[in-house]
Amino acid sequence: MESPVKEEVGGELAMEIESSVTAEDWRRALSRVVPAVAVLRTTAPRAFDTEVAGASYATGFVVDKARGIILTNRHVVKPGPVVSEAMFVNREEIPVYPLYRDPVHDFGFFRYDPGAIKFLKYEEIPLDPEAASVGLEIRVVGNDSGEKYPV
Repeated sequence: MESPVKEEVGGELAMEIESSVTAEDWRRALSRVVPAVAVLRTTAPRAFDTEVAGASYATGFVVDKARGIILTNRHVVKPGPVVSEAMFVNREEIPVYPLYRDPVHDFGFFRYDPGAIKFLKYEEIPLDPEAASVGLEIRVVGNDSGEKYPV
């Protein structure tokens, strides 16, 4: 159990977190989740609403393997026409299609054909909002401007 300890340092509030999570725990967790993370390449062929035409890269992750659903940020699932592909860690590429773009919150979903992934063995990353808490140590896996999976 992690417990944040607060102390005043040089006029700023610092948080020191005692962690029982080891490097090996992180390696195991990353080896399980990285295959479910996709680099999303999107091309908006024309300007629409508040978005401009152009191409970009983003990150998404599989949240429902059986139905083929990838969660990403709202701006990635454009409000207008978009052509998108997902590339997985083994370089397998599949087309993805906009499913939902939340009008208020920063999330959106793409859908894909689960049968289109032929070679990669992966599991979904289930959504579990109740497990989130302040002070919990996390690692963020994703792509930064097209780089492959920095942590």
